[in-house]
Amino acid sequence: MMMSSLNLNKITYIYELPYTERKEFCNIIDMNDKWEELGGKYMKIDCATLFKISKAPMRNHSSTDELLTLWGEQNHTILELFTILYEMQHYRAMIILKPFVDPKYHKLIYQGDKTFSNLVKTETGNHLNNEIGNLIKLNTDSNQKRANNLEREVLNTSSKINEHIYSDPSVMFSSAEACTPLITYNELEQATNYWNKENILGKGGFGVVFKGIWKNTAVAIKRLESQKGAEQQFNILEAQRQQSLRELKYLNSCRHDNILSLYGFSIGGEKPCLVYQYMINGSLEDRLQCRQGTKPLTWCIRFKIATGSARGLQFLHGMDKPLIHGDIKSANILLDPYFEPRIGDFGLAREGPLQEYTHVKVSHVHGTRPYLPDEFLRGKKFSTKVDTYSFGVVLFEIATGQRAYDSLRNHKFLKDHVENNDCPISDMADVKAGPDENNVYLSLMTIGKNCVSYKAKDRPEMEQVLRKLDCVMLQEKHQCKYIDSHIKINYFIDTLLIII
Repeated sequence: MMMSSLNLNKITYIYELPYTERKEFCNIIDMNDKWEELGGKYMKIDCATLFKISKAPMRNHSSTDELLTLWGEQNHTILELFTILYEMQHYRAMIILKPFVDPKYHKLIYQGDKTFSNLVKTETGNHLNNEIGNLIKLNTDSNQKRANNLEREVLNTSSKINEHIYSDPSVMFSSAEACTPLITYNELEQATNYWNKENILGKGGFGVVFKGIWKNTAVAIKRLESQKGAEQQFNILEAQRQQSLRELKYLNSCRHDNILSLYGFSIGGEKPCLVYQYMINGSLEDRLQCRQGTKPLTWCIRFKIATGSARGLQFLHGMDKPLIHGDIKSANILLDPYFEPRIGDFGLAREGPLQEYTHVKVSHVHGTRPYLPDEFLRGKKFSTKVDTYSFGVVLFEIATGQRAYDSLRNHKFLKDHVENNDCPISDMADVKAGPDENNVYLSLMTIGKNCVSYKAKDRPEMEQVLRKLDCVMLQEKHQCKYIDSHIKINYFIDTLLIII
């Protein structure tokens, strides 16, 4: 596969790298643990994730392969990786990727230690030099002027924060966000037993989530953290600030039974924090995979989770100006004591187009690759139908019990696996869910396939999806009538065990 010219329609993504070349590339980068430099210094992967990747050999996996999977899910291209390797002066690895980048970049391989500007003197070469420089800056500091302005902003804010923040939250947040209680950092330290590692619920690129007890209430506290390194400091601070503002803004304006509740926030302390309702049953992803020894979800509970999630999404889309979540996945659907789902993590949410427009164009693609449709990945067309597509993949997860991405499958993405599997569709049902007397599985798969239609216009609005699920609910209501009382009994038993 050769790229004749560099344009958006022909960019080759990391996840499109063929198996043979990918394996050879991983073998090279795994040598002397070069993946650590690649992931930490150049890809800006956080320390917690790098530590997890370092354990890949214990799972009989390649650390480099897991790194590529993670980076590929963020929609990075082979050309970006090629320019990073040029920075690392890893020419042997560049040769592996050579067939998948525009030929005009091939001369980078043969430059050795010399700078590109000294070698290339022609007008075309100078233009290429500029392109390479721009690509490299995308991976480090793409705009020095912006960084300087941000540095001044951060310094100015830092100088004022201790003086004003607790008496006037509007210094950093608008009046809408200020409606959420401001919590002191000291309160959260005490709530988490001073950030005890035993209280960690999970880790991500933006920080660590702790379980805590605040005002005699169980809460989940997201403590935002950035990797060390001067070259990353301001970009990460800005990204954290933007994510925090989105979560504060949208979680305040979206009060709903199926939207995660935000209890408060903390700024001015050692690290900014967001405080959420604690969801005792964890994420849908964890429960489908039966992590930490949890019992499999029955078909009735699975259907309840699907319906509640759809109800939350249609609420977001039905606002005066539609709110598109942008990162719907099983890991972001959290379960309360009664397995009522709550949609969380609004860090990538954006307001969508008004009714007279079908989509808005965005400058950057964010989200998780296996859950995103082609028109968003390649065309950067953002609409409510992006959430619909993501929800369809979630329905496949609920129905099959399989992960949205699995490198061991012939078709790594679950959507492709469902649509291209040669076996009867009934054979894909998750046997862990037990007997399916009400044909819940087929209902979820049918609706899911409709949601992941290739063309956005062929996908239903979430209001239509919810209506279809409600119709199925009426048919199975009698068989599932005892489920809520059973869940409540188990919840009270679990609560007593936690107290003990």
